[in-house]
Amino acid sequence: MSDNLSARWHRILDMTNKDTSEEVMIARSSFDDFSQPTAWRTYEIKCGERSFFVNAGWLAELSPYFADQIYVRKTDQKRYDMDQATPNEVLEFLRCITFCPMRKPLSVKNVSLVLTFANRFDMRPVQARCEHFIASNATSLSRDKTKLFQVTCAMSQCDPNSSTMSVLVDKLAGIKEEDLSRLQFADMPGDVVAEVYAQKLQKNKKAQRHQGAGDEETASGCCVT
Repeated sequence: MSDNLSARWHRILDMTNKDTSEEVMIARSSFDDFSQPTAWRTYEIKCGERSFFVNAGWLAELSPYFADQIYVRKTDQKRYDMDQATPNEVLEFLRCITFCPMRKPLSVKNVSLVLTFANRFDMRPVQARCEHFIASNATSLSRDKTKLFQVTCAMSQCDPNSSTMSVLVDKLAGIKEEDLSRLQFADMPGDVVAEVYAQKLQKNKKAQRHQGAGDEETASGCCVT
């Protein structure tokens, strides 16, 4: 078993040395599917027809919710039924929070999903990791309006008063009015929605002032001529 594990790590290191691109590394690396229990992964997370087996101690380290569920209540049932999610979403989440043997990096595609789960289970270390990623990649996130909106919704449930949240609100306020109206603001807290539109109004007024100043300069130039 140790030889197999060692060989697997060598393959991972070889891939890293050949190409340090995160996306290429993700595509080439194999992440666990958590489908089989092991001596240390005996806690079952059930989602639909699929079961995922994880280390209960690791879950408890990350989440006070699971610490209470598994060790404080001490129920005989060693299983948690995950609702309001699909098996593929749960798998992606587990891969992003668990070293088995390596943890899947956060990306523009999965950060809103991971942060939503982290908020649900009060996983502070995961929330902090997601917030750091979002703050570092706000410009990339803003290129996709839907992703930007999803991340802002998830972030509003995590830390609505953070500087990262302010950046996201500013990015949302920069979206065109017709595109902004198509977003599902019912999923976002009312105070955050109000802040988005307040900033949108400020941006519009600023744009109008600049346009007015430009028109005056043009008119002044014509008179001089």
